[in-house]
Amino acid sequence: MSGFRLAALVLLLIGSASLRAAAAPVATGVDPKAMDRAVRPGDDFYRYANGTWLKTTTIPAGQPGFGMREVMIQKTDQRVRKLFGDAAACPTTVNGRKVGDFYAAFMDEAGIEAKGLAPLAGDLAAISAIADRGALAAYLGATLNSEVDGLTANADHVLGLWVNQGFEDADHNLPHLWQGGLGMADRETYLDPSPKAAEARAKYEAHLAAVLKLAGVADPRPRAARVLALEVALAKAHAPDSDGADVSKQNNPWKRADFARKAPGLDWDAYFKAAGLSGQADFLVWQPSAVTGTAALAASEGLDVWKDYLTVHLIDHDASVLPKAVADEHAAFFGPAPPRPEAAIAATNAALGQAVGQLYARRWFSPEDKAKAKAMASGLIAAYRARIAHAAWMSPETRRKALAKLAAFQIGVGYPDHWIDYSTLDVARGDALGNLRRAEAFNRSRNLARLKAPVNPIDWPLNAQTAGAVILFSPNAEMFAAGLLQPPYFDPDGDAASNYGSAGAGMAHEISHSFDELGNLYDARGRLADQWTAEDRARYHAAAAKVAAQFNSYCPFPDACVKGDQALGENIADLAGLVVAHDAYVASLKGKPDRVIAGLSGEQRFFIAFAQRWRRVQTEAALRRQVATDIHAPPEYRSDTVRNLAAWYRAFGIKPGDKLYLKPQDRVGLW
Repeated sequence: MSGFRLAALVLLLIGSASLRAAAAPVATGVDPKAMDRAVRPGDDFYRYANGTWLKTTTIPAGQPGFGMREVMIQKTDQRVRKLFGDAAACPTTVNGRKVGDFYAAFMDEAGIEAKGLAPLAGDLAAISAIADRGALAAYLGATLNSEVDGLTANADHVLGLWVNQGFEDADHNLPHLWQGGLGMADRETYLDPSPKAAEARAKYEAHLAAVLKLAGVADPRPRAARVLALEVALAKAHAPDSDGADVSKQNNPWKRADFARKAPGLDWDAYFKAAGLSGQADFLVWQPSAVTGTAALAASEGLDVWKDYLTVHLIDHDASVLPKAVADEHAAFFGPAPPRPEAAIAATNAALGQAVGQLYARRWFSPEDKAKAKAMASGLIAAYRARIAHAAWMSPETRRKALAKLAAFQIGVGYPDHWIDYSTLDVARGDALGNLRRAEAFNRSRNLARLKAPVNPIDWPLNAQTAGAVILFSPNAEMFAAGLLQPPYFDPDGDAASNYGSAGAGMAHEISHSFDELGNLYDARGRLADQWTAEDRARYHAAAAKVAAQFNSYCPFPDACVKGDQALGENIADLAGLVVAHDAYVASLKGKPDRVIAGLSGEQRFFIAFAQRWRRVQTEAALRRQVATDIHAPPEYRSDTVRNLAAWYRAFGIKPGDKLYLKPQDRVGLW
């Protein structure tokens, strides 16, 4: 692949939305004070749009950079902190009480300290009681998908579970099993023979010993060495993380009966019964070697080693809601924890994400706001329909498939149409660990229930209070959260030109990925089915080569130029997003001229908004690192995508001799 105020005030804000829209003047959406009008737009459009802001903005201490993303995240975080404070102090709804109680319990460090490890007594006793291989399998199964963070590269337990439609079956949700169980960041740290990796393993072994000591285990040092050896063996069985980029390597259908034959050593009957999957017939195994290797280790390694391993991972998993000594040890190895309020918010979002999102939307993203954002999204889809119909690189059959995929595309805006019902989730103040455990069980039960339900292509995987978006190739859907759809990125009461130039171009960028070199591997229903012919691919690559060459010419330093091939996919998406958003903006005018606001025409506001969404200051080291390793080009050059649109030349009177001028035949028209 790759979420609050008193109820009376919420009602007041929602009720006054139409009056607010009628009374307030239309905002330009762009920031005129950020511009440097002394710069000619045809010579340096990025600094024409952002020059004053770039000169006056400082990078926060200790940070590599600061830009629009940080602005959006900070603004959303401020709102969420306010919401949590209100919910904890004076909840006015059932969900508000649960959010407030979960947050307050997490914040109660004194209460957590007073309880010590007593809240873990039941879990530790269950590990201690493992007396045979069947009991080990049952415990491992009972912890499948206990984490609430969703799909990750390395699951928190020896196997992770993701419930989603099949790669070849769009009618049924299936359990996707993937590798996990490693305490360190990646497989390579366990296997790399270099001195640096050896030092990391030594530090991790010391951490394992410290945790075992905190758990009251005798002889922690030799036992930690055996736990590390077990994890090294698990890592040897894991597939490289790079395999995660190749979906064909993930598409490994297994029947229930295949596990005993392909992965002997683990009591799969006990495992799947404890996991709630005993009646499941079909699975997708992302990394067969990890399943096979884990099963073999379940048979070959001593039960005492497994019990020590499970003890350490249990305590590390719950470190944030355990006494200071545990939290300090966890931080000493894994790095400092965020400030307690931030950690509490993150934990509550993970456990009760849509409850928080519902409160957030009531205050900051009204149904009217959602309707306006959906209307813009519909305009983008219509513009894509026209662009696909005339895309020169597509064969007629590919064009037909792309249009069918676009027709089936589901786009979610702001928040889900139907919220998760948390009425059965018990949350109690003063029980931080219990709340975490019950939330894990609740989310796990909900995931398992989806195995018996029809595929829902708009089952939101991110929270409304997130300043972000997610694209799902399988199923064929995309979601843009309310936390992202706020000024200056999107203003429900603002100017269409700047909304399309900023948020519209961003949304269209993401939609384009469903039709690019990766997205084309999935059909209209999100099944694996390559949509392109060899001739389509050749024509696409020929046009893409022009994009790469254009970006190869951008050099932020004399000795460091942008790598056009490395950032090619994102640069093509920027171009697609810009041209489609411009089409949609023009269509939204319905043939009427746009107004001049703050001395700027609608066309000018559209392109300035696009350039301003990329503004960013960063250290030289961060910029060099981005050029060397990032799949995204530096923001200055992403802004320069405007050079490929004739409308930009008309809007600003760009002429031959201007530094950014491109001859018409040199402008890229892939979309």
